[in-house]
Amino acid sequence: MLPKERNILLVYILGFLTLGIYFLYWLYKTKKELNELGANIPSFILYFIPIVNIYWLYRYTKGWAYVTKKNDAIVYFILFLFFGIVMPYLVQKSLNQIARNYARQQMMRQAMPPQQYPMYPNYPGQGGQFRM
Repeated sequence: MLPKERNILLVYILGFLTLGIYFLYWLYKTKKELNELGANIPSFILYFIPIVNIYWLYRYTKGWAYVTKKNDAIVYFILFLFFGIVMPYLVQKSLNQIARNYARQQMMRQAMPPQQYPMYPNYPGQGGQFRM
């Protein structure tokens, strides 16, 4: 399952209207999406245990940084810990970008079979070499 493209403003509106319950649901869903993209975030139940929830947030941030290829996991962890209101924006923005990129790739694959891509590694006319 790929990340779902969500409206960032709607995430905030629903989060405030439900008094934070939607933010918990959003954390759960994005944690699952990040894990499917290669992150290693522990069970969401740890988020509800005092003190352990700081560790969970660190692992969430580290998993998000891994998936989005960011090197500053500690900086983002501190940002998320003290200014948590920016977390949904940064995380959802990057997940939306991943979802859009995947959608574009799918459209390209449907339009042209992989064997016809000019840069396809096993291009028939190039003996398995990349075409330059």
